[in-house]
Amino acid sequence: MPPKTRTCIVIGAGLAGLSAAHRLKMRGWDVTVFEAQQRVGGRVFSYRFKEARHLVCELGGEWIGKDHTAMGELCDRFRLKLDRHQYSFSFWNGRKRSRIYLPSKMKFSAKAQRKFDSYGKQFVNLDYAQQRFLDQFDWWSVLRSLGFTPDDLVKRDLMDSTDFGESIRLTSAYTAAAEYFESNSTDEMDFKIRGGNDQLAYSLVSTLDPDRIYLQTKVRSIEQTSSGVKVFVGGRRSPFRAEFCICTVPAQCLLKIRWKPELPQEQEDAARQLQYSRIMKTAVLFNKRFWHSDKGFHKGYGFSAFTTRVSDYCFDSTYLQKGPGGILCSYSIGDKADDLASEPSRANMKKWVREDMLGVLGIKGDKTKEIKAIKTQPQAWQRVHWIGGAYAFYRPGQWFTVRPILQRSHGRVLFAGEHLADLQGFMEGAVKTGQAAAERL
Repeated sequence: MPPKTRTCIVIGAGLAGLSAAHRLKMRGWDVTVFEAQQRVGGRVFSYRFKEARHLVCELGGEWIGKDHTAMGELCDRFRLKLDRHQYSFSFWNGRKRSRIYLPSKMKFSAKAQRKFDSYGKQFVNLDYAQQRFLDQFDWWSVLRSLGFTPDDLVKRDLMDSTDFGESIRLTSAYTAAAEYFESNSTDEMDFKIRGGNDQLAYSLVSTLDPDRIYLQTKVRSIEQTSSGVKVFVGGRRSPFRAEFCICTVPAQCLLKIRWKPELPQEQEDAARQLQYSRIMKTAVLFNKRFWHSDKGFHKGYGFSAFTTRVSDYCFDSTYLQKGPGGILCSYSIGDKADDLASEPSRANMKKWVREDMLGVLGIKGDKTKEIKAIKTQPQAWQRVHWIGGAYAFYRPGQWFTVRPILQRSHGRVLFAGEHLADLQGFMEGAVKTGQAAAERL
């Protein structure tokens, strides 16, 4: 007799869920996927203005690093091309612009730089107890103790907050140090998928059975028996059944599912404690790429600038893309992201980003008249009710406590998602956790 086909239900059609479903399908499993939203991809959200369909920007997951092996292998398998997505940058405070830096050549005061480099060598040799001790502190306080000047700290906060979605005054020193001392010199901000990062999600979906992918389908409850799992969804009385389940929803969503048997209290508490970062990305379509006129930026890298103004961190979303026009993306975090999300006028957002970038580039007078902001598209992830933020934000003391609890399987249900990954916050992390859950089965 041929072996019985193994079965699994995957909850969530983001990269974690789709990569898990794809790996199981390739091993001969019968896989059913449920997604509460009306599209696949989750927090990968490629956007195209109808006024410029030839251009694409990312309102969600943005970067693929040189060391992101799982993403690289999947892109190779589906023949998806990668484009360079690296930026030189400067700082602008509304009056003057700093010198321009290469992505891997940031310089602070000489004293701070020496101590920072020395601390990095110490960090990679810390034992588990020392790592846990470091996790009790915030990154701002550690940098200050290393001799960073107030000006250095302001610059570092502008830069590093874009990696965590909150001020480094609130960020675990351990997770921050691991981010910078265990990754490459560009902080894994190296590539994006040509034509949009959503191409990977569509490619993964193409390998699955189309009649086993249910969009706009919310999971209401999960019941387990000694032989399998029953998943109840909205709009259907009878359950879907499988031997196992891989659940890839954000931690907050675990609390919206009824569990039988119930989730352990410790796991529920961990899900309640984990916050998600406040990030708002605002794409602005311009009639021309006026930022290319600034000859001060390094050849071979895109344009970007850190500011103390509305635009926060702003970069060229259409670097290396062909055709007329261009898109700048404002990437704001924390309180500023909340303030901008409350702004009712998109016209104001266009105006503010345009004015900030003209100021960064020193463009004045009649030259400004020919530069027009055509349209804008905001995406405030903290306003997305089913997640409450862009990606998981581990505060001091949580990396070695909250995260391990959320990683535990619950009977026949395994968990995956970027919030459980070592490379937390990256698409790579989501993919790896999905693949790891499939491998466990």
